[in-house]
Amino acid sequence: MRSSCNGCRALRRGCSENCIIKPCLEWIRCPETQARVTLFLAKFYGRTGLLNLLANATNKNSIAVFKSLLYEASGRLANPTHGALGLLLTGEWSRCEAAVEAVLTGSNINVVTVVDGQTSPCTGIVLKSDLENGNMKTAEASSVIETEPNGIAETHS
Repeated sequence: MRSSCNGCRALRRGCSENCIIKPCLEWIRCPETQARVTLFLAKFYGRTGLLNLLANATNKNSIAVFKSLLYEASGRLANPTHGALGLLLTGEWSRCEAAVEAVLTGSNINVVTVVDGQTSPCTGIVLKSDLENGNMKTAEASSVIETEPNGIAETHS
């Protein structure tokens, strides 16, 4: 009996020899992280949408497509209007990288407004652990996006 890949197992779908998810997950070593990222993308794009996007990628570029989808989904959490490209063009790429890292590690993604005597119009994403450890001088939460262990993302104001 053949076992399912971690992506198919997370989506509760049958895995075949021609699995479109398995090659996309080769760059992620931890099985739990593979499942977490797959669930995150399935919740963002929809299960069928994710599978259709991956089915249209060739095996040669499937990892790049999967990473691109991860960065865009994370970028949309950080900047809902312009996404990852907007963060890149405005010089705030570190916010997208922090959001991707939070998805990979299973941390919460927090959207905060940095306060330096005045409220800055720029919002940033920091890991909840940075706030708890006091790595930010002053910050007030404007909205918190939490990804729970089951992959469900909730926004709290």
